[in-house]
Amino acid sequence: MSDSVNHHRTFEVLTAEPVRSRRKPRHWSDEQKAQLVAEALSPGANVSAIARSQGLDPSQLYAWRRKALSSGSLRH
Repeated sequence: MSDSVNHHRTFEVLTAEPVRSRRKPRHWSDEQKAQLVAEALSPGANVSAIARSQGLDPSQLYAWRRKALSSGSLRH
């Protein structure tokens, strides 16, 4: 028999966090969107922080802001 059979072996157990599931779609009223967009347009605003504080993906708030600015309904 080989000497390696008599040696102790060690192994590492790897653990992982579960992958976060997709968020359920949420309906935002026009008023809620307008309020968030206005807040995102305020001087010194951190759009990503505002979005995350509301459980919203930052890219969605950026899109709402872009749409509001291009429509002319809001001025930056």
